[in-house]
Amino acid sequence: MNESNTKHILSIMVDNEPGVLARVVGLFSGRGYNIESLSVSEVDSDKFLSRVTIVTSGTKIIIDQIKAQLNKLIPVHNLIDISELNSFIGKELILIKLNVKKKSVSKIYEFIKKHGAEILFDNNGELIIEFSGTPSEISKMTTKLNKYNIIELTRSGLVSMALGTEYIKK
Repeated sequence: MNESNTKHILSIMVDNEPGVLARVVGLFSGRGYNIESLSVSEVDSDKFLSRVTIVTSGTKIIIDQIKAQLNKLIPVHNLIDISELNSFIGKELILIKLNVKKKSVSKIYEFIKKHGAEILFDNNGELIIEFSGTPSEISKMTTKLNKYNIIELTRSGLVSMALGTEYIKK
């Protein structure tokens, strides 16, 4: 049976201490697994915990190996394959810097307002726009803004959260 690669969103609760991220990422690189998106942030300062969200692709066998190997790492407290749950929310943040001709600025403002984005900076046609959405919404936004001369952009990487509480370890 030829199994296809599928995208998986792994949410990993780890100790917030030096070297932990390197160990998690090293597990992927050492075995030749690709990380498509990576987001890390402290989520509980009292318990010194951070959440690592990794988007990767692979067959079920490969993803199961990744999860098993991650669960063996000492600083890993909890690992959830969010993409296997019935319902979850996943969002990214993007900042887009545009160089806009003065005659197009009002069109950009109208477009931004219509799509729920925000202009963070406006100086003589240089605009910085903030937008959050699903990865496909982010891609659509950049495609639509391409005609306005994108100078630079940066994406946060996917952050996700499952709906409900049945997956949480007590």
